[in-house]
Amino acid sequence: MAGTPKSPTFDESFVHKGSDGWLFLIGGSNSVGSLYDRRSVLAGDDTMRKWADLIEQRARRLEAMGIQYVHINVPEKLTIYDDKLPDPPVVDWRLSPAVRLREMLQHSPYGHAWLDLIEPFRDAPNKDDLYFKTDSHWSGEGCYFAYQLLCERIGLTPEPDLLTRAHQSLDGKLDMGSKFDPPIYERVKFYDFRMKTKRVFSNAIARYLETPEFGAQIHVGTHVRYCNRTPGAQKKKILIFGDSFSSQRGDALTAMLAETVRDVEFVWSSNLDWAFIKRVQPDVVVYELVERFMTIVATDKLSIRRTIARQWWKAQRLHLEARRRERQEKRA
Repeated sequence: MAGTPKSPTFDESFVHKGSDGWLFLIGGSNSVGSLYDRRSVLAGDDTMRKWADLIEQRARRLEAMGIQYVHINVPEKLTIYDDKLPDPPVVDWRLSPAVRLREMLQHSPYGHAWLDLIEPFRDAPNKDDLYFKTDSHWSGEGCYFAYQLLCERIGLTPEPDLLTRAHQSLDGKLDMGSKFDPPIYERVKFYDFRMKTKRVFSNAIARYLETPEFGAQIHVGTHVRYCNRTPGAQKKKILIFGDSFSSQRGDALTAMLAETVRDVEFVWSSNLDWAFIKRVQPDVVVYELVERFMTIVATDKLSIRRTIARQWWKAQRLHLEARRRERQEKRA
């Protein structure tokens, strides 16, 4: 009928539509939908056993150094919101990589190093607020809930007012909503939790990441440090190895912890840098990795110094490409 708006079109191999406007990542470079299978080529039980062994090795080695280890696997939305999936669901959440890893660690002497977010998130009274509907990331509320669970694990008193901090409310075109034609927008809040802490160090890769010219293509090896000298800051030093769910920015897990303790350093990496850990001597090492990245078992051969050199060359290439595009646009 004339005047009837067209339904948005989208790539069904990339995004799965659930009920009530919920969108789920099922494709992409990590083939997320294929990970919910014990025989998955990318994340089968053999891969999860390697992760379980690695967690034990890390926890044992850090324990010998007098350092507490906490390992966090951020659940995919598919793992939390099976109630938003049409029947039959596209995956069985009980076969998610993190659920299977949890099973393997149940009887491990270092199973306590793994912090379970799955059951708390699935049982949360505000469950629908923990992730964005049209994005693959958790919301400020989801990040805060994970932060509370982490604080409980490492003996910290959480900051009670973080979700009252400065924020922007806007209609956002987020990662999955942007895949639709026309795009789907969502009303969202973006926070800046930093009020007491100050960033005292950022390496070259962090500066590349925060330079629009590079389009966020350079992030692995980002290293920032926050110091909180307020009287109420708790006396711990935390070192985080993580991804965009922790991040160097003011709206993620790193910033929440930086508002809580005296000293926090964040490194964007799925691998540990043992020489760096030895040099920094933190009280706690937190490792955060979203489920879709569990397809590659870490080797822990990271060298931040060598990574900076590699990323410098990548930045130079991207800089030259950006200048070339500008010249072409001016001639057009």
